[in-house]
Amino acid sequence: MKKTLITAGCLIALASTMTSCGTTKQVQSAPDAYITEDEASVTNTDSTVSTEENSEEEIVAMRKKKNALESFFTFGNGDEFIKFDETTVFTKEITGLKEKNATTVIRYDNLMAGFGSYNSAAYYYLQFDKDNRAILAKNAEAYFSDFENKRLQRKGRHTDRTYGKIRYQLNWGTISSSTPNNGIGDGYCGYEFVKGAPYFTISNYEFKNEYYERAGEATTRNSPSVKYYFTRAQLKQLLNLLSEENITQTIKENNLNFISNPSSTDTY
Repeated sequence: MKKTLITAGCLIALASTMTSCGTTKQVQSAPDAYITEDEASVTNTDSTVSTEENSEEEIVAMRKKKNALESFFTFGNGDEFIKFDETTVFTKEITGLKEKNATTVIRYDNLMAGFGSYNSAAYYYLQFDKDNRAILAKNAEAYFSDFENKRLQRKGRHTDRTYGKIRYQLNWGTISSSTPNNGIGDGYCGYEFVKGAPYFTISNYEFKNEYYERAGEATTRNSPSVKYYFTRAQLKQLLNLLSEENITQTIKENNLNFISNPSSTDTY
């Protein structure tokens, strides 16, 4: 009986730790201030919104942050990903936007690249091929231009689809080292205002779960809908980490052959 109670207590503690381990201890990235010329002439900027971006030292410190529990479990899908750097993203929780640690990755099998992070109660990897990484960069530049030129609409409808579709592979599971659920589909790039501040968004509706045929009722037929939010500083950092120069260098350092288009030739 005593052993049972001790075991139960350990499991509860572990579950509690896993639920919170993807969240940074405190918000590091300030929201972007967005004030049009008309608004500036009528009202003052909200005192809770800061225009300061992270210093280089703060960014380096964030990238060095490691979660001991996640590191302990990294053996689980070590044969799927090269994990090569750290950044942060925002997700929307019941209490509002929460900044989460994110790991940039490259897949061993098809060399898609992207990032992994907790979102609500699960861990997700978003992975883009070379063409869709270029689409992401193009959409980001369009967002930067709209931001600078004050074309963002605070109350616009479907602004999270403003920059169109982007295709990616989604893997998900309970923890970063156990993400057997997977599907490929179209998501959207756009933006959304949260408490007066704009964020670039990547989102998708349900993806078909290819793992369902193997796991059956032990999992779900489709993925949840997923949405990530980025300040301009976070988006620029992600684009830098996923640049073709950086991806090519990381692949070279890991002694992998660059697959430009695996489906372009027939095997005979």
